[in-house]
Amino acid sequence: MKKLIHALIGFLLLFIAAAGYTQEAGEAQKAAQNVSLQNGFYLVLDEQSDPANFAKPADDEVIVTYTLDHLGVTDQPARHFRVKNRPDVGFSPEAQLEVGDKVDGKTTLNVVLGEGNARELQQFTAANIDRAVAIIVAGKVVTAHKIRSEIVGGKIQITRCGDDACEQLYLWLKDTVDK
Repeated sequence: MKKLIHALIGFLLLFIAAAGYTQEAGEAQKAAQNVSLQNGFYLVLDEQSDPANFAKPADDEVIVTYTLDHLGVTDQPARHFRVKNRPDVGFSPEAQLEVGDKVDGKTTLNVVLGEGNARELQQFTAANIDRAVAIIVAGKVVTAHKIRSEIVGGKIQITRCGDDACEQLYLWLKDTVDK
């Protein structure tokens, strides 16, 4: 009888722990879907394929979801990032946007930031080479890239855009970056 009671208590504790984990996972998934952030560049602090795999974010962090739905691509799995709740570098009203040349069916998107943001971006990229950055516009991750080198002068080129993705990002940025 004593063994049965110990087994039941153990099972009950296991059930309570699992229920708590499920609730935290549900909260992480809900948070990943209900985030509204400022336009800008966000350092990716952690990436998971399932938002339930994140530990609880700090008070100044959020979980965001990156899909290609905004480009009409629905067959790619979602990626989930833990980022700060404020951009590391924002988009200033002076930002200039231009769709580059199309080579081999792929275009580029050229962005020139304002002077203040250019200095911030240079410091940010110098400190975070080989780390991932998410670009968020209108509260949605529109693209994510690895920082390959320090960016001097605020000139950014998003490359290898297929299926008119750079043109779509250009229109979205142009319509949503405060001018």
